[in-house]
Amino acid sequence: MGVAARRRLTACTGTTVAFAVAFGAFGSPAWAQPRPSVEERPPVGLFSTPPVENPGRGDRPSSGDGASPPVADEDGLSRDVEVEPFDEARSREYFAVSATALEAGLVDKVEALEDVRSVEVVDAARVEVDGVAMSVLGVDPSTFRNYAPEPSAESDEIWQGVAEGHIALSDEVGKQRGLDLGSSVAMAGGRGEVDKEVWTHATSGVAGIDALVSRESAEELGFPTGNALVVSAPDADLWELRDELERVLGEDASLQLLAEDPEPRPSGAAGEEVDDAVVEDMIAAAESQLGVPYVWGGSTPGDGFDCSGLVQWAFREAGVAVPRVTHDQWWAGEHVDYADARRGDLIFWRSDPSAPDYISHVAIYLGGGRMLEAPRTGDVVKVTGVRTDKMAGVVRVRVAG
Repeated sequence: MGVAARRRLTACTGTTVAFAVAFGAFGSPAWAQPRPSVEERPPVGLFSTPPVENPGRGDRPSSGDGASPPVADEDGLSRDVEVEPFDEARSREYFAVSATALEAGLVDKVEALEDVRSVEVVDAARVEVDGVAMSVLGVDPSTFRNYAPEPSAESDEIWQGVAEGHIALSDEVGKQRGLDLGSSVAMAGGRGEVDKEVWTHATSGVAGIDALVSRESAEELGFPTGNALVVSAPDADLWELRDELERVLGEDASLQLLAEDPEPRPSGAAGEEVDDAVVEDMIAAAESQLGVPYVWGGSTPGDGFDCSGLVQWAFREAGVAVPRVTHDQWWAGEHVDYADARRGDLIFWRSDPSAPDYISHVAIYLGGGRMLEAPRTGDVVKVTGVRTDKMAGVVRVRVAG
């Protein structure tokens, strides 16, 4: 794969296949759309810290006061399941997923790749949680915690609760859907329905994942076993690593880039800038939804949108395909400084307290310091002033030339 082809992976052409597993109502895994239909986008908050200017893989925003996300009831833990203590922070470069269990030996081959430092095997499926389809991972709490964002990785209570059968919702899912700590949610999988206590609101660090359970709970629900990997390779050339992973895993597995700053940066992203007429059509479409309620996972005109759902729909109305997940929209073109932002550019924020390095919100820049967004539950699609607190950067969308 040449440099131009590698750069196209960051363009909004739909070539990057992200988390693509669906879990049917009767338990049969099947491929779904190239991107999940619901994603993690925590609500925009007001912060006092300055924006991070295009942070790279080694230049992350701080985690504020370092406080771990709270849990439902620490005193209620039985501690009859042993969970290993936090070992060391491990980076997340790629997420690989297949519809069925990965063939024997593939994990060993991935681990043997030159720049791969470690690999975490997980179970991945789409199941109903609280009556809504969500992307869920079954994890080993003792080892997966090393790949989680720092605020939750160090919390023994979070992982003990997951090990004892509770569910960890992402910060955005828990808060936007009003699923309070200690409440009970129904999970419906291929082997029936089980109730789980909401243990914490803590984002996993894997884009598009809405919740975590233990692998034992995943088996109880009928997840595919060992059908996904989190790959840590902090010193790798990410495009060369992608080539190697594709070669080893084959065409049945899909890859999602998790690292925030691949080389080369997409300042030279392939494709053409969206022309002014298309930008105006996109903005007109978005403006037609002013006053429509924010709905978590929403992408239906007149009924409700979340932030990235609105962006994807508005661009689609103008004839341009962009990804569904906020994390992937961050790579849908060229990164520019906010000072150079133009009408129609996308603005992104890192505002998730449980995962401070995570791209968590997007809005459409209108010019003159104004933007259009779907902010949060209880609010509506509206025009607001641009917030610079926790701003991650600006993207000028490109399409394949």
